[in-house]
Amino acid sequence: MSSGWLIFGTIAQLMLAYFLFMVVVFSAAGMGNTASLGRLQLAILNLSMYVLPALCVLSAGIVLYLYKHGASAASYWWYALPLAATALYLIYVISFSSRS
Repeated sequence: MSSGWLIFGTIAQLMLAYFLFMVVVFSAAGMGNTASLGRLQLAILNLSMYVLPALCVLSAGIVLYLYKHGASAASYWWYALPLAATALYLIYVISFSSRS
């Protein structure tokens, strides 16, 4: 693993955490105002506001840990964890707009 890519990836993950927080805040607020949602749907939207940024920080921490313990470049795949979770979140939110 290259330390340059490690620093770049970690900074990018932390910036992505702020971006995802704002995406979830605005999309959940918009869905909460326009769609009639149940308690479970609102709980999932509210929880996503904290989970998606936390996954960014967690994946950056995992890659840093693996770097310190001599992992291969395959550990960069941990940076994709928040992207997969974001795709699932967007699919979930888009499903509300297709029902409304």
